[in-house]
Amino acid sequence: MAFTKQKREEMERVIYQTFDKLDPSGRNTKRYKNFFGQMDDKAFQKFFDRFFKDTSAYLVWETVGYENDLDMQHIKDAAAFLKVPLFEYVMQPGFDDSEEIVSSIQPVPVGYIHMKPVQQMVRKKNSTSVSVDRRDPRTGQVSGEDKDVQFSIDENYGLMAHNAKEVMKEFLSVRADDMVMKQEAYSNIRRDGYMSLADLTDEPENKTALNTLNAYLLAMHVKSDIVDEGYMLRKTVHENERRV
Repeated sequence: MAFTKQKREEMERVIYQTFDKLDPSGRNTKRYKNFFGQMDDKAFQKFFDRFFKDTSAYLVWETVGYENDLDMQHIKDAAAFLKVPLFEYVMQPGFDDSEEIVSSIQPVPVGYIHMKPVQQMVRKKNSTSVSVDRRDPRTGQVSGEDKDVQFSIDENYGLMAHNAKEVMKEFLSVRADDMVMKQEAYSNIRRDGYMSLADLTDEPENKTALNTLNAYLLAMHVKSDIVDEGYMLRKTVHENERRV
């Protein structure tokens, strides 16, 4: 569509009315009126030609704390004016074994995330580890050449979304930093050919990462019950018990 004076007026009207709804104080609208008011039609067109070609460009909303804070109702008003839906029913095909498409019971907030491709996967991380011997002593996390078997936060989020509690328990204990559970699992597999989580000793004091976090908290004089009640490390508690 050819750029005309009427087109510019319509664009400015949409911009100013949107910011009026986002910021009833009028500060943002005034700022953009001053900004665009200094441009002639040619400069205005040049600005938005670059703007629309840049997928990461946007008009910035500025705030002054406690004076023109952003309010959810203001967002709803602006979205309604722009006819942008904030809530949608989400369809989940393949949610279960049936052929029916499951829908969310209520409309839910919907946003769009620009997913970046994993650039390093082929040229840097295309490898397989067969060892879990190298570990960070603070967290129990595999490190060095074996770190490609790490269980990342993204996998955690995925399992949480599917409520896969038992799978998470396995990946974050016997397959992670709990050396007691790991040795028991190896022993059971050698003896019986299989192992079950229910048969393994699952105690907080055996989790390397929890003990490290607990030590940091106690060092900051923050009482923690992550591993044990009190102000002592579990190692100190065991030493005192042996003396008794």
